[in-house]
Amino acid sequence: MTPRSSYVLVGVFVLMLGAALIAGLLWLTTGGPPRDYSGYLVYMTESVSGLDVDAEVKYKGVNIGRVSEVGLDPVNPERVRIVLLVLEDTPVKTDTVATLESQGITGIANINLTGGSRDASVLTKFENEEYPIIASRPSLLMRLDDSVSELFDSIIATSDRLGEVLNEENQAKIAATLANSEQLTASLSARAEELTTLLENTNLLVTKVDAATSQLPQLVDQFTRTASALESMALNLAAAGETLQATTVDLQNTVSSSGTDVRAFTSSAMPQANQLIQELKITAGNLRAVSESLQDDPSRLLFGSPEPEPGPGE
Repeated sequence: MTPRSSYVLVGVFVLMLGAALIAGLLWLTTGGPPRDYSGYLVYMTESVSGLDVDAEVKYKGVNIGRVSEVGLDPVNPERVRIVLLVLEDTPVKTDTVATLESQGITGIANINLTGGSRDASVLTKFENEEYPIIASRPSLLMRLDDSVSELFDSIIATSDRLGEVLNEENQAKIAATLANSEQLTASLSARAEELTTLLENTNLLVTKVDAATSQLPQLVDQFTRTASALESMALNLAAAGETLQATTVDLQNTVSSSGTDVRAFTSSAMPQANQLIQELKITAGNLRAVSESLQDDPSRLLFGSPEPEPGPGE
């Protein structure tokens, strides 16, 4: 073998080794052997600043693809049209949601897919669509921005309402109310001793009322016994009246059989006896009514009978 041919073989070997190294590096940078990808569409209405072509697409934090296209939607310029290339074995379901996420303070953004429950069906495209469409939701920054905007709007509205409430007229009323409160406080402070005495008297009155209340059952029982005694007295008086009336009748019968002198005595004494009997009956009836009234309401013995209700026109 000539020296020239050996140089050629060495050059070919070096070229083949370099090509193998380049192919290995390309294989490592692309993640191994070629794999099949599926295309998906995502529409977003928020700003996608920091999201570039070839940005990562992650599924619950796992790198599953890349962003193929980023641009405005030709049908609706208010939306951003994003094309994703995702590994075919990725479980993209009908409830999968795409969210824009930023990485730290660098501002580099990526697309993160979440959701995809086990029972959900696989996401497919419709006949008039180029790719299946993955639903999107606002990013964390967008949600925070909306919440802060709503908070500021609420603060501004509250401030406006406070301004309406605290106008000059209401401020004058509040100042007058504070002045009256100050006067009331000064008056109460000046009469502190009187208030203390009033409170002490009130406590004493409450104590006496409690004591009287504790004795009320005994008093009611005494009233009941008194009513019973009055009722017994009325019954005795009624019985005495009836006995006296019977005696009078017997006396009249006796007188009718006696002489003229007896008739004269009877004619003068009998009217008085009859009047006495009638008064005894009236007294017995009154005592019975008082007894029944006390049994119904013993308080009448202390407070008297209630005033009659006013008639029409009174």
